Amino acid sequence: MMRRSLTMLAMLLVAGSASAAAQQATEPAPDTAAGTETPERRQLEQQLRLRLGQVVRRQLQLTDDQYAQLQAVNRKYEAPRRTLNQRERYLRLSLRGELELGDKADQAKVAGYLDQLTDVQQSRLQLFREEQKDLSGFLTPVQRAKYAALQEQVRRRVTQMRQRQLQRQQGRDTRVRPR
Repeated sequence: MMRRSLTMLAMLLVAGSASAAAQQATEPAPDTAAGTETPERRQLEQQLRLRLGQVVRRQLQLTDDQYAQLQAVNRKYEAPRRTLNQRERYLRLSLRGELELGDKADQAKVAGYLDQLTDVQQSRLQLFREEQKDLSGFLTPVQRAKYAALQEQVRRRVTQMRQRQLQRQQGRDTRVRPR
């Protein structure tokens, strides 16, 4: 049941970001997701948040007060997490693009992208520490661990679905373009 709920949540998120993922694959924007905020996407993200909230509330057995506090913490970390994710996606796409050049890849650019990816990971870890500190004020250690596991499951599913979606998009692009 939980697996099906998480899959459905991931599909909602991916469906809402399909055009954004395709756009980012061709024209990555390092600091913004310009053009990706459509009413449909906002609605799907809202549905995702509501459904995920129900799953989290049930799985962690949260009180009304705990749930309200969790929502406040999520709002606090949503923008920094999104910025880190966008930055990482941009860097990975840029690195992939450089590596596709083979022997002509710019060594300095590759080194720079790798260094920046390390910085993103360090920032992500610091953000996680800060979030855990905030969560420890109202969740038990077991609830925090379960919550982190749920977040990771959703992240993995979304990543997998985005990758499949991108592969399908790239497959359509190669069939449309003459060689």
